[in-house]
Amino acid sequence: MDEKNFGIYLNKDKRGAYCNPDAPEKLIRYVTRASGERKQELVSWGGAGVLEYSVESVIDQFYFAQRAHTRRGNFGRCINHALFCFSPEGEYAIAKNDMDVDQIARQMARDIFEQDHCQVVYGIHAPDNAEPHLHIHFAINAVNYRTGGKRRENKTQTRDRNQRLNAIISNELSEKYRKLTVLEPE
Repeated sequence: MDEKNFGIYLNKDKRGAYCNPDAPEKLIRYVTRASGERKQELVSWGGAGVLEYSVESVIDQFYFAQRAHTRRGNFGRCINHALFCFSPEGEYAIAKNDMDVDQIARQMARDIFEQDHCQVVYGIHAPDNAEPHLHIHFAINAVNYRTGGKRRENKTQTRDRNQRLNAIISNELSEKYRKLTVLEPE
């Protein structure tokens, strides 16, 4: 299958953003809509590198990883925020092929977790006034749980991740198509 653009991955971190100690809790609550605002937009939520008992337990796990590693000086950014916005073509492909968006989001979160060794929470949000397309928010712990180092993502890494996340959807479509052709009688 041709490499298609089913959406775009955006790094939402701005200089000086998410540096407050309560930033992980606020962002995770926003992503999972546990803050109560716009709760009707939440399709589902989950994570990679965390136990998904509750939003509160996930928040505790993020803080635990951060406390387990000490640094000299200012801690800086406590959490990273990324977004995958589906294109109209991506939304159409998902609807037409009855694809499991939660499974796609979980695979995307696993990609981030495996590449960066950071805990990830995702929230799938239905279209709203702020974002007219189906989209997935990612709250990514700024601490690598293996090394204690800080996660950083430059423009090249963002572009590469965008290609990998689009490939996840393309692979899901290819797998669905393969299953359909195997099941068809000759």
